[in-house]
Amino acid sequence: MITHEPSGCGILGVLRKRSAGKIRGSEVLKAIERVRYRGSDKGAGYAVFNIDPDLGGNGYRVKIFIDNRKAGIEDIIETLKSQGFEIKIGRIENLRGPINSCELLIRASNSAKLMRTIRKLNQALWGQRLGRIYSSGRSLDVFKGVGFPIDVASIYNIENIEGDMWLAHTRQPTNSPGHYPYWSHPFATTDLAVVHNGDLSSFGANMEFLSSRGWGGFVGTDSEVIAMIFEELLSDGLEIEDAIRIMIGLSRETTTPDPRIGYIYRNARLDGPFSAIIGYNSGNDLYMIVIADRFKLRPIVLGEDDERIYAASEENEIRELSPRARVWTLKPGEYFIASLKRGVIRYGRPLEEINTFSPPPVFEPRGGFDIDARYMGYRELNREIAEKALRKRVVRVANVMGHRYIGMNLPRLGIEGVRIELYGVAGNCLANLNRSNIFYVYGNVSDDCGDTMHGGKIVITGDARDVLAQALQGGKIFVGGNAGNRVGVQMREYRDRRPYLVIGGRVDNYLGEYMAGGVIFVLNTRGLSEPTGSYVGSGMVGGRIYIRGKVSPSRIGLQPPRTEIIRFLRAMIIGGYIDEHLVKELSGLDYIELINRLPEDATKFAKKLYEERIGMPMYEYRELSEEEIKELLPVLREYSEDLGSDHVEYIGDKYTVIKPRR
Repeated sequence: MITHEPSGCGILGVLRKRSAGKIRGSEVLKAIERVRYRGSDKGAGYAVFNIDPDLGGNGYRVKIFIDNRKAGIEDIIETLKSQGFEIKIGRIENLRGPINSCELLIRASNSAKLMRTIRKLNQALWGQRLGRIYSSGRSLDVFKGVGFPIDVASIYNIENIEGDMWLAHTRQPTNSPGHYPYWSHPFATTDLAVVHNGDLSSFGANMEFLSSRGWGGFVGTDSEVIAMIFEELLSDGLEIEDAIRIMIGLSRETTTPDPRIGYIYRNARLDGPFSAIIGYNSGNDLYMIVIADRFKLRPIVLGEDDERIYAASEENEIRELSPRARVWTLKPGEYFIASLKRGVIRYGRPLEEINTFSPPPVFEPRGGFDIDARYMGYRELNREIAEKALRKRVVRVANVMGHRYIGMNLPRLGIEGVRIELYGVAGNCLANLNRSNIFYVYGNVSDDCGDTMHGGKIVITGDARDVLAQALQGGKIFVGGNAGNRVGVQMREYRDRRPYLVIGGRVDNYLGEYMAGGVIFVLNTRGLSEPTGSYVGSGMVGGRIYIRGKVSPSRIGLQPPRTEIIRFLRAMIIGGYIDEHLVKELSGLDYIELINRLPEDATKFAKKLYEERIGMPMYEYRELSEEEIKELLPVLREYSEDLGSDHVEYIGDKYTVIKPRR
């Protein structure tokens, strides 16, 4: 019996560099199977692009799902022939049920006419649930069905197919059925395919936008909507980057000259928690594009080596193909673009930040190991660790590749005071609920590490991803490299149980959100000018955050927008609380600076309007006090010993100190 843990879909993109060889389907299968637990047996699929197709001058490959109980391929062929297209039947696959996948090879001198014909056919076919044209193009071929990735691969013999670019998907159905292949991913239009993870809360508005422009026959999934919107924006003559910026809500910053663009395309904007990979053939180049919602509520990591460029839900997918690749995360509100001919065009975050991400992890210790996790599932690995921990005080695990929930079973089994050494990439939920054990990760960790930890310690030599130390309420977590989004959310303390989180590099948005206790220490060892993302300390009611270096006040708290501040100042003039001269001094300040410059009566109004609603922290830029040094110096010494580098001297530097406003 197959078991899995529902987790949200798994996605993967691999693009070869111009000088590298083709990518084999067998490699893509291995990588997407690494996150088998993210999907289910309800759907999987692949899209492969080849920039130099073997279809001849005007050849197109069109693929159709047909319900063999209701219709045959002959009527579709007749419709296409009536429009003047030459048709040849290719492969027909029976998908272990009433649905067949049929491939047609079409000669079309007018590609726009073929695209219009396919749209009309889809509306007619899907309106009666007879079938669905699910892929078309000169460079694109899509293979999808019901089952895990390995099941779908066996139907289409994926292992023996080669391509310049691949997308892959394993599905966890949310808003549409999983028992027929119509709803499996990727979703494609002509020479364009999309895989995605998450949910579009903007789905209704997006459908309205597409319907108003003549699209129809929707099967009703988010990936389909993303593909159609992208094609529609490009067909309007927009450049790739402008189309992307509209889709992820950055239309005000587009380089297009039309100032009305944000309004015209308002319903083309994608919202809700999602990450997506788009594959596209522009006619003379292949593009791999990675987008996510502006708050980056779904995981996506990026990678590059000498031969290929990668995007994936989890790092272990990339490491399966390239153990030495450079890996980094997409920055919230950013996007990534690479092409076959041009390489990486936009990295998804500034290069100075990418250069701070940790080098590839060590997968095997020099002194031997107790467990080799390479070919184990996470359940088996956790059982092995527990069995060894009953007899040994130190357990070494080699070749960790995204294994989840490591150590979560130890408190329940009464195992305490054991040191677990992990070499590689630890998966989600490492050491959650830990009470007294010590975890050393010689590499990186995935999301949700140290959640609700009561005691013990986690030491990470590399980087940590999103939601690190959520509800941390005891013990210590030390990170040698960077950390991601929503780090230290809802940290808390009780009496003498004060947790400490120390991060050597930088962090993304929402550091210390809703923090109620404990201490966060960001050392910024690379000396970046902006060591954090935005919204630091939003809604915090307790605890302290220390960030080495000066953080821009605009990044602290969830501050009201500039337009709202100006309206507030005008209201204070009308009320007689401030004069025009003071407004000129204050209008350029961020709220968190403004509040300290207002007269007392105006301050009361500001706090009632803003701080009671969102909880605004206070900040200072200063050296640490004697009392703070006395508390933090031992923690910094322990951090330095555990990470094998001396950072004690940083204790005398200046810090941005963020605390709740009393």
